[in-house]
Amino acid sequence: MPANPTNQVATPPDSGLYRIAAVSSLTGIPVPTIRIWELRYQAVQPVRSGGNSRLYARADVDRLLLLKAAVDAGFQIGTVAQLSDGQLRERIQAVPYRPAAVASGRAQAVVVGELLATRLAAVDNGDALDIAAVVGDLDSLPAALPKADCLLAELATLTTSAVQALRRARVAVRPQVTIVLYSYATRRTLAQLGEEGVIALSAPSDPLHLLRVCRLACGSEDGGRSLIERLLRSPAAPRRYDPLFLESLRDMPSQVQCECPNHLAELLGRLGAFEQYSLGCESRNQADAHIHSRLYAAAAHCREVLEHVLGEVLDHEGIAQPAGGAAA
Repeated sequence: MPANPTNQVATPPDSGLYRIAAVSSLTGIPVPTIRIWELRYQAVQPVRSGGNSRLYARADVDRLLLLKAAVDAGFQIGTVAQLSDGQLRERIQAVPYRPAAVASGRAQAVVVGELLATRLAAVDNGDALDIAAVVGDLDSLPAALPKADCLLAELATLTTSAVQALRRARVAVRPQVTIVLYSYATRRTLAQLGEEGVIALSAPSDPLHLLRVCRLACGSEDGGRSLIERLLRSPAAPRRYDPLFLESLRDMPSQVQCECPNHLAELLGRLGAFEQYSLGCESRNQADAHIHSRLYAAAAHCREVLEHVLGEVLDHEGIAQPAGGAAA
């Protein structure tokens, strides 16, 4: 495409503009794909340097990340390229997460709780979990349980006897990941389970979220490092809370003894700022751009996890969330 003279800019080193190779590293989108999205669909409109090189602003990088997330969610680029950033976020959030098959094939799961097994089967299209066995409750564990990658249990109350039965089930199943959904539990019990490597989630929990955790945790035999690598390579969700809401929440009095909502709001504000900061860091070469892209992805995923927990805290305290629960 010939350069548009009115779209040319001088680019000092600290201009905050990125060449296409750096954008590719930051977004994970191949350079040829970026060019096609730009030329065929006008997805972004970079400026041109005096030497006719494409130069992308931070807003272009953010938009390309949104477009990639939409394409990864199953949309054709031609159907979403002209949508606004807000419309893209709505499309992405409206699509249930459908995890890809794990590297070694579908993960095997033992599920404790017939209702939980039914909910998982209703949302899973078979590419995340194969349910190897369903147990009614921990009090009626069979003499032999199949080995599996995941152990999922739904318990009303995490009593001492329930925790002991859960341990027996873990010894029998030898899972890579154990997730327990609970309605009531003491902080001491939750801390104890955390030390044992059990993921405890307050019920009710989105079954698609459970499938995602299982798929990420069981995707390979490399343990935590592989989990981190897979997270860094996948797009994080768009921001759920805007800075103004977080600022108002920091000073809001808590209805419980601790100030968790206030502290979470402060952490999210700082994470959001660092997320943008890492995106805007100047890169001297491809190695710099690669490190900055990993920092950006890590901050974004940390922010996503904390937003999920903050949503639970706000619901627990009866604090109204922003309309739609998403940033503008």
